[in-house]
Amino acid sequence: MEIEKLDLDLFRIFYIVYQAGSFSKAADLLGITQPSISYSIKKLETVLEIKLFERNGYGLVLTSEAEKLLPYIETAIMTISNGTKQICNILELKQGKVTIGIPAHIGVFMLTNILKKFNEKYPKIRIKVINKPTKDLVHLLNNNELDFIIDSSPFDVSMNHLEIFKISEEKCYFACHKNRTELLNKKIDVVDLNNFPIIVPSTTSGTMKEFSKVLKKNNLRFDFDFEITTSEMIAMMLENDMGVGLLFEKTINIYPSLRKIDLNINLPIFDVFLIYKQKHLTVTAKKMINFILENKL
Repeated sequence: MEIEKLDLDLFRIFYIVYQAGSFSKAADLLGITQPSISYSIKKLETVLEIKLFERNGYGLVLTSEAEKLLPYIETAIMTISNGTKQICNILELKQGKVTIGIPAHIGVFMLTNILKKFNEKYPKIRIKVINKPTKDLVHLLNNNELDFIIDSSPFDVSMNHLEIFKISEEKCYFACHKNRTELLNKKIDVVDLNNFPIIVPSTTSGTMKEFSKVLKKNNLRFDFDFEITTSEMIAMMLENDMGVGLLFEKTINIYPSLRKIDLNINLPIFDVFLIYKQKHLTVTAKKMINFILENKL
C-alpha cells in the first residue's frame, strides 16, 4: 500500500458516495462529473488495495473491508469539520482568548472601559490581564505567554526586536481630596506641596524616574512620605484625605472625590504604546488590537 500517495479528498469523495448511494448522485452533490467520481474511487481502491463498493439489487453497498474503514473516515471528516468551525468562530470572534500584559499603575484607567466595550461586542472571547513591571512583561512576551503589552514610556529594557506602536499620551498630576480647598482653583507653587504628606508611586517606576528629572531640572527637593506600588491604593489614600499624590490624569478622573492640583511647573507627559511580536499575534489578538486603535483608549 502506497500510503504516501493518499489524497484526503479521495476519502471525502468515498464518504459522499456512501451517503448518496450512487456515483451519479455523489457527482451532483459535489458538482463534478460521474467519470471523475469513478476515477477517484478506483484510485483510492488501488492505493488501499481493497474494493470499496459492490452492487446488489438496491444499488451500491460497502464491502466488508470498506465497512471497517467507514467509522474512521466519519471520525476524520467530523474532526476536520469541527476544526473548520473552530477557525470560523475564531475569525468571527465567537471564541478565543487574549492575554494582555500591563503595569498596574496604568491598568486601572487604561483598560477598564475598553474591556467593557470589547466584552459587550465579543462576549465569547476570554480575556486575561497580567499586571507586572515592564521588564517582567517583556520576558513573558518573549516567551509567548502574552499576546501584547500596553505600557508607558520610558522603557527600562531593550525592546528593539519587538513592534512598538504609540496609541496615546498621558499626563501626570498631583491630586488631592476635593475638600482641600487651599490647593484648588488657583495655581500652587510646587514647593508648597511639602506642607502636606506626599504620596508617590515606587521610586523605581518610570513615572517617578521622569518626575525626578523634573525636580532636578527645577532644583527642587521633595521628601516622600508614602511610596505606593499601585495607583488604586494611592487614589484610595487621597480619597481618605491623607495628603497629595502623583497619578495619571485619567486615574484621577475615575474618582469623583479627587481633584487635580494646578502647579507652577509642568509634570511629565508619557507616551503609551502597544508592544507585540508580529509573528506571534493570533487572529483574536490582532482584532483586539484593531478594536483598541479604533475605539481610542
